[in-house]
Amino acid sequence: MNLWKEGKTSMKRILIISILAGLAVMSCGKTQAETTEKSKGADTLYTQYLDTLKSENNLKITMGGKPVTIVGKETKIGDKLKEVPLTMNSKLEDKNILEDKAVKVIYTAPSLDTKVCSIQTKMLNTAAEKFLDVKFYSVTVDTPFAQERFCSSNGINSLKPASDYKYHQFGIQNGLLIKEAGLLTRALMIVDENNIVKYIEYVKEEGNEADVDKAMKFLEKEMVKK
Repeated sequence: MNLWKEGKTSMKRILIISILAGLAVMSCGKTQAETTEKSKGADTLYTQYLDTLKSENNLKITMGGKPVTIVGKETKIGDKLKEVPLTMNSKLEDKNILEDKAVKVIYTAPSLDTKVCSIQTKMLNTAAEKFLDVKFYSVTVDTPFAQERFCSSNGINSLKPASDYKYHQFGIQNGLLIKEAGLLTRALMIVDENNIVKYIEYVKEEGNEADVDKAMKFLEKEMVKK
């Protein structure tokens, strides 16, 4: 199965829904009643789409103390990550970050522009400067423009940001999307050259930090060639 193509196909439906939602609020010259009716139609389509996103896991994750639903199956050690497109830069170029034959550290989070995410991204950037043969990525649904601004203003040069804003398929296919928020849950993964998960931590509360020190010790001991 070509999950790259499947990811793009699935997102066509989301983009169509987004366009309909936009049209509903751009009804220049229309009556308020007509605008409201179109808006309701778009909301219904979006709600129907959300209803198709099922949780197939027993993860207990909270956001601000409130339980949230993680879409799809939990990613576990031994699983192979699904290869789906992510947007890498302000040119909006899609890239499969899993195509590189290298060990990869992948950090997912709700947004780079929060205190916890900022701290952790800087920590991982420092680690990336040490492990030169390892690819480090931070994946969020922030726009690529916002990611570039954050990295530029914080001296993030070794870790590469990748955005799931366009397709959301990295989160959906790999059990990382928060259904209620449309954001990625906070998780830290290490995968080998074949994209088999060797280490993963789902952070139980979105406001808490992943254990970067523990992950980097595992990376150095188990994954890096001496």
